[in-house]
Amino acid sequence: MSRKQITLGIPKGSLQQSTLGIFERVGLQFTGGSRTLWLSSNDPEIVPVLLKPQEIPIYVKSGRLDAGLSGRDWIVEQDVLQDIAVKAELPFSRQTSRPIRWVLAVPAASPIKTVEDLRAECDRRRLAGDPFVISTELTRISRMWLARQGVDAHVEFSWGATEAKAEYFADAIIEGVETGNSLRANHLREVAEVFSSTNQFFVSRRIYRDDEWKRSKLDALSHLIRGALRANDVVELRVVAEKPLPLETILGPDARVVSASEAVAGQGFTATVTLPRGSVPYALPAVIAAGATDAWVSPMSIYYSHEADATSKAAAEARNASASLPLAPLAPTGMA
Repeated sequence: MSRKQITLGIPKGSLQQSTLGIFERVGLQFTGGSRTLWLSSNDPEIVPVLLKPQEIPIYVKSGRLDAGLSGRDWIVEQDVLQDIAVKAELPFSRQTSRPIRWVLAVPAASPIKTVEDLRAECDRRRLAGDPFVISTELTRISRMWLARQGVDAHVEFSWGATEAKAEYFADAIIEGVETGNSLRANHLREVAEVFSSTNQFFVSRRIYRDDEWKRSKLDALSHLIRGALRANDVVELRVVAEKPLPLETILGPDARVVSASEAVAGQGFTATVTLPRGSVPYALPAVIAAGATDAWVSPMSIYYSHEADATSKAAAEARNASASLPLAPLAPTGMA
């Protein structure tokens, strides 16, 4: 592999199309067949590789990948936080824009309704020589969460179809959910949330530190990803009026006046404003009522803001600093 190339892990499976869609929005097209590992790229400096999300953190840690995208759950589960740096959060999951919630669930008929009930049942079963079994793919995180709760249970790795194993193969499960429909379909009931996870774009700390060319390329890729995601929530408002309008006062602190100008001889006023998409129903009528003669709203495909990026960078640095705290990442997290 050439030194002037970035190897990039793309999560295979349910997150694949959403992830490829983000890159397509910023002009990067990664294509390949359903059985292809190495994808083609319209940027010869990026080599995308289609892998299971569980594998990607391991390969980024080892340096076999320069960067990758995977869930915070698998980053923590594979114990790689010391070796990677998170550069962007991608707040979408398999079906929704909400984080994945890993929850402990029991059969609907189980008397266990709280963590205290679980602790008591596990103690009773241990004394009887009949360990309480929990099935999950997320064994490391689950064991650490159970230890924090003072719960003495036996955790077994599940190779899939975890919901179907409750009651016969296991007494409870810890599984990732979005809507809760799968739990209900398998007659399971949530007892407690164990971990909350969003998807992350992350890089090898060693490669990012030691290779100047790759650091620059990875920073550029980070800007593109964050810009595409930020554009989901921001629109551009253009305003034309016969006289200057106090847009900061009219639109409030969430709006940002990017430019404002008066025409020759003070006749006419134009301005460009960025504002949250959700404020459009209030913002557009407000500028019209204030005297706008023309106003229109445009969606964005990519939006870079130095101010917003500075906030994101501070959040990322705080997040990366948590790598030195072995238990801190196990708290439910929603990361900027």
